[in-house]
Amino acid sequence: MDIAFKIVNSVRGRSLQRRLFNLTLDEGAAEIILHTDVRWLSRHKFLQGFHDLLNEINFLKEREDDQAELEDEEWLCDLAFLADFTGELSDMNLELQGKNKCISKMMSTVSSHKSKFELMMTDLANNTFDHFPNMQDHLGQYPNFVFQNEKYVAEICSVIQEFENRFCDFQKIGTVVEYLSYPFKVDVDIKETAAALSKNYSLNKPSLENEILTLKNDIFLKTHAEQESFWKLVPRDKFLNLRRCSEAVHSCFGSTYLCESAFSHLKMTKSTQCSNMTDEHLQDSLRLALTQHSPNFKKLVDEMQAQTSH
Repeated sequence: MDIAFKIVNSVRGRSLQRRLFNLTLDEGAAEIILHTDVRWLSRHKFLQGFHDLLNEINFLKEREDDQAELEDEEWLCDLAFLADFTGELSDMNLELQGKNKCISKMMSTVSSHKSKFELMMTDLANNTFDHFPNMQDHLGQYPNFVFQNEKYVAEICSVIQEFENRFCDFQKIGTVVEYLSYPFKVDVDIKETAAALSKNYSLNKPSLENEILTLKNDIFLKTHAEQESFWKLVPRDKFLNLRRCSEAVHSCFGSTYLCESAFSHLKMTKSTQCSNMTDEHLQDSLRLALTQHSPNFKKLVDEMQAQTSH
């Protein structure tokens, strides 16, 4: 990344270098982009763009600039690997963003990408590149390059280990979320599930066991198990403890996305052009920016009188 930053800055930071580089681009081709560590989500776009424009960037060698890495086959292979792998990480981060993301969906996203990383590690160990198109292109351009898969397998392994450390809390509620997502599994362990629910939410274990058994044999609720609003159909008076567990899981914030988006809206609303805005108006503007409720404007307009004298 540091070397790529240096090369891009040498092109974009000097007007002559930038004009000469633009002359090498085909008509309609994307220009090389800048990158900062603050915008870490765009790292894949930066690396992929840099990799796609390697042939055009090679004009630096003609100008006798000290960019020996552009001729280093091992460094170019590292670049191809990083462009491919950061693409997978960016896809996961984008899936974790957005509104209406309950913790069960986010846990599924993290688990699926972790499994995909394990598959990618296995493919590299077997020298197959189905999930590494950039590395496949690199090895096609340099057929005599000695590929050392151990280095890249170790990198992916370290990322998987980092997942284990960062998402260790998922293991504490994994059984709970899995049960509440579909409570009619045939092989559900009632004792284990009730113990996990009781431990996480401080509820009576025998009562939970009875409710789990009763729910499992409820024919009406079983026919509506596929509905997204299933737990709204479960009667509270009959399944009080399970309803509490369901509400606790579905109201759990899986990320800080909503908080960060609120800060972004606040920054855009409270600008220098709106410096005279009061705190009350600012709260109302922020509420309008964050709410998902759509008012019935036709009804509101019909209730208003055109002339106050009438």
